[in-house]
Amino acid sequence: MEREYNQENIILELEKEVALGLWIQVIGQLIEVKGLTGLLQVQQDGDTRGEEQILTGAWIRTIGQILEAVSVSSQIKETDKIKRIQEQKIAIAGDALVSFGSGLEVIGGLKVLDEEISKPPSIVP
Repeated sequence: MEREYNQENIILELEKEVALGLWIQVIGQLIEVKGLTGLLQVQQDGDTRGEEQILTGAWIRTIGQILEAVSVSSQIKETDKIKRIQEQKIAIAGDALVSFGSGLEVIGGLKVLDEEISKPPSIVP
């Protein structure tokens, strides 16, 4: 009986660690999106499609990360099995958004890279 109680406490503490890690990622995502938004606003070159796609992907990742963090935090407190499964589904949807957003960022990054490569060098030796 005591061993089961200890194991349950260990599991609860580890679940709380996971939730904390997710919330730290959310904070990082929000800082990143703020910076990317500012960069896009001050950029002077004409074609910003790649940068816009990167920003869109970052926003989608952020939304997914928030969904996952909220859901995992809710799961820790939830005792009803049905509600816990619903929260798990939301966490999975958040993961899917994070993956989709990352994919958009990759495509946008490739566009930006292609633009940089195709520009003539500003200094010709």
